[in-house]
Amino acid sequence: MPKVKRFNLILSPVLAGLFLFYSLHIRTPSKNKPLIFYDSEKRIDLNQLLKKVLFTAQESVILHTYAFTDLSLLSLLKKQAERGISIHIHYDKKVSPPLHVLEKENFHFHPTEGKGLIHEKLWIIDEKLLFIGSTNLTPSSLKMHDNLMVGLYAPPLAKILSMERPQAFHLETDWATLHAYCLPGKQGLEALLESLDQAKKEICLSLFTFTHPQIAEKLIQLHKKGIKVHVKLDGGTAKGASKKIKNLFESQGIPVQTSQGLQLYHHKWATIDQKTHIIGSANWTKSAFNKNKDIILIIKIK
Repeated sequence: MPKVKRFNLILSPVLAGLFLFYSLHIRTPSKNKPLIFYDSEKRIDLNQLLKKVLFTAQESVILHTYAFTDLSLLSLLKKQAERGISIHIHYDKKVSPPLHVLEKENFHFHPTEGKGLIHEKLWIIDEKLLFIGSTNLTPSSLKMHDNLMVGLYAPPLAKILSMERPQAFHLETDWATLHAYCLPGKQGLEALLESLDQAKKEICLSLFTFTHPQIAEKLIQLHKKGIKVHVKLDGGTAKGASKKIKNLFESQGIPVQTSQGLQLYHHKWATIDQKTHIIGSANWTKSAFNKNKDIILIIKIK
């Protein structure tokens, strides 16, 4: 038994050192570089990214997720709460274990139910940094599935999303205009359609599920005007929920690429003329815009 204890004492600093070494190579947003995209398809480790920002938090951490099942994250958050950092975790009560039984000082849980899914994926650190995208707080989502998160140094946006869920919030910076929409709500869909309408050359989409007929019709109109429309869908949903849209696009001459492999192609983003980025937790479905608790962010680079 003493040998085991000694081994643990030696191993823990080694693991901590390895984590620190690795995490130093993952850049996080700052005043000098306020926007960074983290794409797991480009070998960005979203698990290590999240652990780094949690590890470096100084005052507060607010997490919004659909499912929370990652025990290693839970352990790290517990330690940060013991250090005095305020932790708040919002999640869908129906798909996560009863985490609220772990509630203690600085460690707060917000299991939520609604008519639709509690589907946001949002990380807010010290009311300065925020990360929005498609990653759930589960081992498979963080380590295996294809996901993308955008990291922003945007204190005004981080602060407002820490306190409430505004229908719309607009922030002007010297490098971009940011438009955040908390769903359900009409403004988010209207802003998405308006952004697509502003395309001059091309629109690139990467989506897990695409079933929204109004957005599909808009893309077909733009395709007929000469805008290049590139679509990639999850291979599984392309044979199921997204099959109708896939067939419609292909009948109109819009090629649709589908993912390969066992992992979910869980992306929910679009790029317009390489200058406007639409990203968030929302699948492009009626439920996302009319029923679910989701968030989308439109970034217009100057």
